[in-house]
Amino acid sequence: KTHKERSQPAERRKFGLLEKKKDYVLRARDFHKKEDAIKVLKTKAGNRNPDEFYFGMERSKTVGGVHQGRADESNKYTADELALMKTQDVKYVSLKASIETKAAAKLRAN
Repeated sequence: KTHKERSQPAERRKFGLLEKKKDYVLRARDFHKKEDAIKVLKTKAGNRNPDEFYFGMERSKTVGGVHQGRADESNKYTADELALMKTQDVKYVSLKASIETKAAAKLRAN
């Protein structure tokens, strides 16, 4: 016979959902996983060499204790700027092509 857990009594409904064992187990596993991750980070921080230095540290920043990575090349330009650059590239290539065709026509004439 399967065990059925009781439901939340009507007078305690104002306190929210009644936590069942499966809910508690999920919450406890999640908590312990986070706790273990924090423990690992603390040991890594404790074993860190305070004299360790990389040149990348000179250009890096922290805002509110959170590391801010350097701007990626993909995030460097907006969509409008990229579209403008592409049209400028096309215009430049067409200009060079017209100069070359004129030069070739001048050489054929001589």
